[in-house]
Amino acid sequence: MTAFAGTHADAADIDYTSASAAEIEDHLTDLETQRDAAAADLEGLQARLDAAQAVIDAAAAEYGTSNAQLTVVTAAVESAEDDLDAKVSSLAAYAQEQSDKYEEAQDAAEDAETLTADIKAEQQEIAGLDKQIDEAEKARDEAEAAEAEAAAAAEAEAAATSEATSSSDSGSDSGSTASYSADAATAAVQFAKDQLGESYVFGAAGPDTWDCSGLIAGAYGVSDISLTHSTWTMWDETSAIDRGDLQPGDLVFYNGQNHVAMYIGDGQVIHAPKPGDVVKISDLDMGMSIDGYRRV
Repeated sequence: MTAFAGTHADAADIDYTSASAAEIEDHLTDLETQRDAAAADLEGLQARLDAAQAVIDAAAAEYGTSNAQLTVVTAAVESAEDDLDAKVSSLAAYAQEQSDKYEEAQDAAEDAETLTADIKAEQQEIAGLDKQIDEAEKARDEAEAAEAEAAAAAEAEAAATSEATSSSDSGSDSGSTASYSADAATAAVQFAKDQLGESYVFGAAGPDTWDCSGLIAGAYGVSDISLTHSTWTMWDETSAIDRGDLQPGDLVFYNGQNHVAMYIGDGQVIHAPKPGDVVKISDLDMGMSIDGYRRV
């Protein structure tokens, strides 16, 4: 038998200083998959080494000592009674059997030596992967903390901007009901629904990945209505309405205008929520503070 150590696809290189937490998490998943494969290979190699060692041990027990050989030879001779030819034949058969067992034990010993080297190499690979996994986990945690800090700072800045904007707009359009373009709104809702399940990527505006404002801009773009790919600018490009005036296609802004979703009726919105998530439908009141309701 030939010893074999499985090969594993290496996880792609990654620069932890520039990668996002989501990208590091994907890298970590690759490393863990690679480590699981290496552990499975190690288990298989160890099982094969145990089998080879069992062959060696059995040969040693049955033929490996003078007493064991004398016992077998004596039994072979005695069983042949007084027939010399039978005794010689029995001894020859024993000699052949002993030779076969010796060769089998020799082959097993050679395999055991190769398997031992393969096992050592596999153990070293697993140790290296464990170290990489520890480094990736640390980098992911640091990236998550940095992203949370940046998001909090952006939210605070946006809240200040929103407060100033709301103060300036309150006298002109508070409580007003903007005109409703049913065709454009219907087309926008259908476009957004067609993207359900597609991944969130920060800064993306299609065709297969989106962030929150990119999805809204793309949805109204099918009707040649141009909206800026920015939640704060999009707020200024739309008209305020009351919650009771919401129609499918109207926009709902959340968390200091850091997030925007599209109302689709029945108390639900469709949106691209965050990294690691997908375009989906949620309740209008989904746990984030609502800044206001706007119509395109």
